[in-house]
Amino acid sequence: MKGVLITRSGDTWYVIIQAEREVSEPKKEGRSVGIDVGLTSFAVDSDGTAIENPRFFEQSKEKIKKLQRSLSRKKRFSKNWMKVKAKLEKVYDHITNQKRDFLHKLSRRYVDNYATVCVEDLNIKYLKEKGKSRGLRRSIHDASWGRFYSYLAYKAESAGTNFIQVDPRDTTQMCSNCGSIVKKTLSVRVHECPYCGFVADRDYNAAVNIHRVGMEQPFEPVEIIPLHHITVMQVLSMNQEAPPERSGVVHSGNPVRERGVVHPD
Repeated sequence: MKGVLITRSGDTWYVIIQAEREVSEPKKEGRSVGIDVGLTSFAVDSDGTAIENPRFFEQSKEKIKKLQRSLSRKKRFSKNWMKVKAKLEKVYDHITNQKRDFLHKLSRRYVDNYATVCVEDLNIKYLKEKGKSRGLRRSIHDASWGRFYSYLAYKAESAGTNFIQVDPRDTTQMCSNCGSIVKKTLSVRVHECPYCGFVADRDYNAAVNIHRVGMEQPFEPVEIIPLHHITVMQVLSMNQEAPPERSGVVHSGNPVRERGVVHPD
């Protein structure tokens, strides 16, 4: 064990244990995949899998608004004000824990099933601060792309999975079948190439481009396949086996517990 971090959120205390783990040798053989993160689907990969966007904040938004209105009517720092504030903090903590659980299990799925994972090297902080609209910025923040990338990166390091970030330029606009640039706005959800006739889901087209660039492959005909949709509940129901204990090189990842959220005992 390397250290223990004790934190508090509202009335709940958390203990996070940091331990040393051996970093595995990079996998030399195995499947590779490109992942395009988004808002319609949380992610679509180059194997044709579409992961449902959980939208945890949206599910709790009405409850949050109700508690915020109740809080505004209470005398600041009174007993009733403190009670409502504690309830509000509990709702936010629940949303955070839901996100962490979902992202841990989804990132583990990719790390365990692929030897190489390719994603875009996005400037997520800029997108959250300079997005075209307030709603878009809020949606990007709620999606937690940065945390997903962080979980992918440190899990990949310990599992020996290659984690590659590629230049995001033109991954959406470029036809993955022929390489032509096909301009489209964010509202256009289908890629239709007027040059080669290739038609595919916009995010699947981008995922194939991310995979091709990350693996440094030439353009070749792309198989047109129907997307296989995975729901949030399917992700959350994935079993998370604890990795074998090892000693050696310090694991440099996020200290949050591998199985998801850290429950207070």
